[in-house]
Amino acid sequence: MILVNSAMMQKEIIQLLEENGFKHTKKQGLKLFFETPTDDATTDAAMAKQLIKGSSFGAAVFFNVSVV
Repeated sequence: MILVNSAMMQKEIIQLLEENGFKHTKKQGLKLFFETPTDDATTDAAMAKQLIKGSSFGAAVFFNVSVV
């Protein structure tokens, strides 16, 4: 499971990651929790970070991704 912290563009982040194999499980304030598509959460966290950075809104969003 990974955690994405972001105050902005949460709906867009959820949609982007779900289109790429992640499963949104819950939201707590600024925290978005996702099930990962593989068993390697560290690699999946890096992939999620790159997906967000590479998106059209990624350069304008302050966020971080961590393994839970």
